[in-house]
Amino acid sequence: MSSGPIDPAPERERFVEDLLAYMTLEEKAGQLALAPQASPGEDDPFHDQLRRGLLSGVVGPITQAYAQNLQRIAIEETRLGIPLFILADTGVGLRTTIPAPISAAASWDPEAIEAAERLVAEEAAALGVNWSLAPSPATRSYLAQSGFEQSSGEAAHLAERHAIARILGLQSGDRSRRRQILACLQLSAASGDGRTAQGGSLAADHQERVRLILAALKEADPASLALERASREAMQGYTAQSDPFAFLTHPGGYDGIGLSDWALLAELAGQHLPAPGFVGLSVERFVAACESERISRAMLDDAVRRVLGAKFDLGLFRSSFEPQREQTAVSRSATDPALNLARKSIILLRNSPLMLPLTVDSGELLLVGTAASDRSLPMGGEHGEASSLVDGLDALGIVHKFVPGLALRHGPAAIDRMIDADRMAIGMAGEAAKRSRTVIVTLGDVVGTPGAPLGEAHRTLLETLRAANPNVILVTLGPRPIDPDVGGEPLPCVVHAGLLGSRSGDAIAEILTGETEPVARLPYSMRTRDGEVRLPFGHGLSYTDFAQTDFALELGADRVVASTTIRNVGELDGSQLLQLYIRRSDAPGQPGQPVLRGFRRILLPAGSKGRMTFELGAAELGQYDAQARLVVAEGAYEIRIGMSEKRVQVGEIFVPQAVADAMTTGRVPAGVTLPFQIGKAG
Repeated sequence: MSSGPIDPAPERERFVEDLLAYMTLEEKAGQLALAPQASPGEDDPFHDQLRRGLLSGVVGPITQAYAQNLQRIAIEETRLGIPLFILADTGVGLRTTIPAPISAAASWDPEAIEAAERLVAEEAAALGVNWSLAPSPATRSYLAQSGFEQSSGEAAHLAERHAIARILGLQSGDRSRRRQILACLQLSAASGDGRTAQGGSLAADHQERVRLILAALKEADPASLALERASREAMQGYTAQSDPFAFLTHPGGYDGIGLSDWALLAELAGQHLPAPGFVGLSVERFVAACESERISRAMLDDAVRRVLGAKFDLGLFRSSFEPQREQTAVSRSATDPALNLARKSIILLRNSPLMLPLTVDSGELLLVGTAASDRSLPMGGEHGEASSLVDGLDALGIVHKFVPGLALRHGPAAIDRMIDADRMAIGMAGEAAKRSRTVIVTLGDVVGTPGAPLGEAHRTLLETLRAANPNVILVTLGPRPIDPDVGGEPLPCVVHAGLLGSRSGDAIAEILTGETEPVARLPYSMRTRDGEVRLPFGHGLSYTDFAQTDFALELGADRVVASTTIRNVGELDGSQLLQLYIRRSDAPGQPGQPVLRGFRRILLPAGSKGRMTFELGAAELGQYDAQARLVVAEGAYEIRIGMSEKRVQVGEIFVPQAVADAMTTGRVPAGVTLPFQIGKAG
C-alpha cells in the first residue's frame, strides 16, 4: 500500500458538492452576503440573518470574543452550521505595525516582507480574523500624492514580487491548527484614472495586472485566494474579445473567489453596492433575480461553490474555534520580523564624506527635531506607538543631547512658514550644534509633492545648523524622502527611514550606529520640480563600495545568459543589490524605457569579488498576449545590469526566432543545437 500524501481535492469536491445540493436557494444567496459588524445586541436584523444561515461573513474591526460568538451562532444555531468569514483590512498589521507598503518596497526583500506578513496573519488569527482584505498592490498610477504611501513604487516587477510575498505570508497563518488567512489580491485600486507617473498607458497597467494575477495563481494556493481584479469603470471600452482578464473565466483559469464577479451579480440583481462593491448584497434581491432568471442557477452555484471551497481550504469546517492567546505587547526580540523588515527598509541616500556609521570619532551627538522623539509619526496614522529614534539610541546605550529645533505646533498644520517662537528654537539649536561633534536632524513628512522645496522654517533650521557644524546628518520620516540643497549644495549625509511602524526607532538606531548595514534601495526615482532625475530608481548606498566589471551576454538554445563580476572595493564586508533592466532596442518608433525584470543580492567580504548570473527567458523577455500566454518575440534586446537604473553596464543581443519560440514554449526542438553566441556588451 502506498504511504504517499493523500490528495485532498476529491474530499474537497465531494464535501462542497454534497453541501451545495442540500442548500436552499436562499441559503446559497446568503453565502454571497457580507455585512458590516453589527452592534453588540443580538435582537436585530443582522443577528436574525445570521441565525437563518443567510450570512457568509462579517467585515470590520472586531474583537476576539465577538468573533468567537459569531462563529458559535453560525455553527450551532443555523440549519447547516456553515462557519463565517471574518474579514478585516490587515493593512500594516492589527497589533504590531509593520512598515508601510512604500517603505517596505525599499527593502527589495520578498522574504522579509513575507515573514512580516506571517506575523500579521498570526496576530489576525488570534483575533478570529480569517480573511484579509490585502494586499492591494499599486504601482504607476498610485505614485500620485493621494496614494503614494500605499504604492509599491514605480516598477511593476518589484510590486509583483512583493505582492506575492504578502500573499504567501498572509496565507501561511498557523498551519499546525489549519488556521490560515485568506488573502485578497485587490487590483481595482491600482487602476487609478488610467494615467501613470511615467506617462504609461492604461493597457500597460492592465498588462502589469495580468502578470501579477498569473504570478499569484502560480505561486500561491489559487483556491485560497480571493481576487478583486478591476473596477467596472476601468474595464470600459473592452469587449469580450479584448478583455485582458478573460483568461480567468477559462476552465481551470481561476477557481477562487472573484469579488468583482459578486459586484456584477449584484448589478444583475438590480442592486448597486457602494465601495468596496462586494459588501451588503441583498439576499432577497438575489433570490428574486434567480427566480426571474436574470441570474442563472449555474452562475449562482459557481459563485457559492468557490465560497464553500475557500472555507474548506481554510479548515473552517474542522476548527473548534477555541480562543487563541492574543499578543498584547510588541515583541522586542532581535529576530522580530517587524524589526527585520524595518532595518531593511531604511535607505542611505548620501554619505560623502563618510559620516556614517557613527563611531567613537563621531564625538558628542546632538539630536535635533521633535520627530526624533515622536512615537506616533512612524505609525503613519495607525493606532498605537512606535519606538522613537531617541528610544532606539537609548536602548543601544548611545549618549546624546536633544533640542527641538523648532517651536511646537498644535493641530494638523504643516511646518511651512516661520513663526516668532521658531527663531529662538533655531538659535538654541545652532548654539548647541557648535558645542557638538555630530548633529542628527530628524524631520517628519515635510513635503507635499515630489521635488517641492522645504518650507521656510525647515530651510532656516538646516541652514543654521550647517553653518554652525559641517557634520550634519539628516534623517527623514514620513512616506516621501527629501534631499534638500543647503547653501546651494546637497547635504553630505541623508538617510530616509520612511514609515517603519512599531520598531522604527530601534531600526534607525541600528543603521546609524552600524549595528546593521543599510541595504534598502529607492523603489522610485527622486525628481526635481521640473521632472529631472535627482536620484535614480534603485539608488541606495552601503557602508562599503562596489565596482562592476566583465559584463557578458551569451545566447543559448532557449535562454539568454547575462553575467557580471562585482567586487567589494571598500574596507567593510557588505552586500550589493544587482538590478536587471531590459528593453527592445529595435522596436518600431522610439524605444521605450528599460524595464526592471529581476534583482539579486550578493554578500561579499571586503576586498573579495563574485560572479553574478541572470538567466533570461520568457518571464524576462516576454509579453502576454490576449490569451494570457507569455510570448517572446524575435528581435534585438538591450540588457542592463547594475546598482541602480543609471549605474549600469549595458549590452545588446539579438534573439532569433528559433530561440524566441523555445523560450515561449519551454521546449527546444529536437535536433536544434544552437551554440552559445556572444552578445555585444558595453
